Amino acid sequence: MKTRHILPFATTALMAALSGCGGESANINPEPNAVAYINGSCASTAKNCVEFALDYPVDGLNFTCSSDTSKTYITMIEPKSNAATGKCSEGDKVHFFIQEKTNQYIDLGTVSLSDIGMVSTAGAGYPRLSVLDMARGLTGRQATSLSSSDETIQVATAIVRLLQALSVEGGGTIAGDIQPLTITTLKKEQLANIAESVEVGDYRSGAYASILRPWVDVSQVSQDDAYQALNTLVYMNNSASYQANYPILAKEDSQLPQGLYGCNLADCKSTVADLKHLIGQYQLITDRSGYTFGYGMQWKGAVSANTTNPILTVSGELIRKVRPERMVAAAQTTWVNPLNKRIQGPFRFSVNDNAADDFKITQGKVFNDYLIAGTEGFYKLLTKSTTANPADYGQWQQTIGTDQFKGSFDAYKFFSVNFLDNRVFKTQKNVPLGSRYIFPIYATLTFNFDGGTTTDSIKLGVVLDEDGNIRTDIAPNATETDMSGQCAAIRQSGAEYVDTNGVQQYRIGVLGATDIDNKAVTLRMILANPIFQKLDGAVIGLNTKIEAVEGGNGQVVGGARANIGNLVAANSTRITLSDFNGSTVKWSNIYHAQLATYVAQNPALATDADKALVKAQGGAVSLDVAECYNPDKVRI
Repeated sequence: MKTRHILPFATTALMAALSGCGGESANINPEPNAVAYINGSCASTAKNCVEFALDYPVDGLNFTCSSDTSKTYITMIEPKSNAATGKCSEGDKVHFFIQEKTNQYIDLGTVSLSDIGMVSTAGAGYPRLSVLDMARGLTGRQATSLSSSDETIQVATAIVRLLQALSVEGGGTIAGDIQPLTITTLKKEQLANIAESVEVGDYRSGAYASILRPWVDVSQVSQDDAYQALNTLVYMNNSASYQANYPILAKEDSQLPQGLYGCNLADCKSTVADLKHLIGQYQLITDRSGYTFGYGMQWKGAVSANTTNPILTVSGELIRKVRPERMVAAAQTTWVNPLNKRIQGPFRFSVNDNAADDFKITQGKVFNDYLIAGTEGFYKLLTKSTTANPADYGQWQQTIGTDQFKGSFDAYKFFSVNFLDNRVFKTQKNVPLGSRYIFPIYATLTFNFDGGTTTDSIKLGVVLDEDGNIRTDIAPNATETDMSGQCAAIRQSGAEYVDTNGVQQYRIGVLGATDIDNKAVTLRMILANPIFQKLDGAVIGLNTKIEAVEGGNGQVVGGARANIGNLVAANSTRITLSDFNGSTVKWSNIYHAQLATYVAQNPALATDADKALVKAQGGAVSLDVAECYNPDKVRI
């Protein structure tokens, strides 16, 4: 048997990422005359070193690590990742401020690194340290809502307004847009011109604006623009790919991830005849507006294996003998709360038209900006805690007839999105008056099918929109093979859209980051709706791998980028889609790939429809601008 399982590439760094050990903390006193022009107190490769990335990309922000208060460090933007990073020892308290050889300083709060990440997870992306974390360090309170009346949100908005003012002053940034900011040594030395330092009370009262006026004029950025920029950061921090797998790594009760597993009885090791097991996996995308969508599949039923054996025995038998059942998550906002990192739930996957049968994720908390743990052993390994908090575990439930299934899951958060550089991502909101912009880009995806199927190529209209999200642009009277669009504007937005033609459109993806060298934007998409017909279940750019064990050939779904250099330079409207090596992008249907195992193992039971589906596991996909797209839009 060839059992397929799906892993993000980042998963291979899991054990290395969990190998850090303890640190210490102490009170922090800035040392303005002892600045070390490096980005932290430890080496990235040291096992007790945690490297973090700021959500607001600031180069030159001062910070100290509580385990080494003799030096002040600065955040640095890495050219390759475009991330503003810093490093401290595990367990440190990190104090942020702006200061350079002056008595006056701007306090930006103290953040406990244990609240951000217990270990470095560079293989999956650095844990994010946010402006909200800094504001919480100043107020001592976690924000409970994104309301402008929340005290911590008010302080965070003030910090963003300050950073925005510096960015606008430096040129090239429009108020409200997030772009890289460098605070130079010379600029920090000019803090000598202010009469007093800025501390938490000044953010609360608004006095920071007048105190800082000799140094920077924050009135260049309105309160509304700063608040909008903060919202952009908050949702950006949550936007990523999320994935759970069925049990593939460890037996029950081990410290390794157990996967998505449960049963219809209180004791999943019971030997009673009524015992039914359920395993599953899913892949989700959270976009830059806070909506989460995707799909997965589940296998459930009784097994003949001794249920006291390792859980992998259950997985192997179910995958070999049971037809996988698709479960689809329409766009919803009940996934991870961006303020407390907890699943708001219930997050629903539909398995049929009866909502009572929905597979529901009820709880879970993201740790290290990377993982949700579903079991005690993995939780303790992940948090380095000797005690566990079951309220943080990833848990799910599903009722099918008289069977009430319950269980746990581990999930990975990977490939978090980044800010979108305005040298490539040009919108009406981030270019000066009179300047040309190119987003939203209306385009057409053309899907081709690999050998084994006679399916013709299929066209799908899409929009790479001005918020960094991807939606469909399907024209009225679309056909099964031609779902291209008419560049319709949006009349109504929410979980789904309605365009000016009265056609319902769907959230299908997100832009990950900008690639300055190639004048490109990275992207990832999941098509999970019957409206897509033969494309239902297709994924692009997820960087996932479907392994075929026992010597089989695995199936890789690599990254994807839209190369839009011609649009940026106004040379032509030709754009292309490539992987990160410049090669043709392949799309894949993960459900069809999983179904192939069942069909291969049960040829007499598999239907003709199933046999046809497994022939359509993927192929090449290309991208062209839509004929109706206008590349010469100017902000007026």
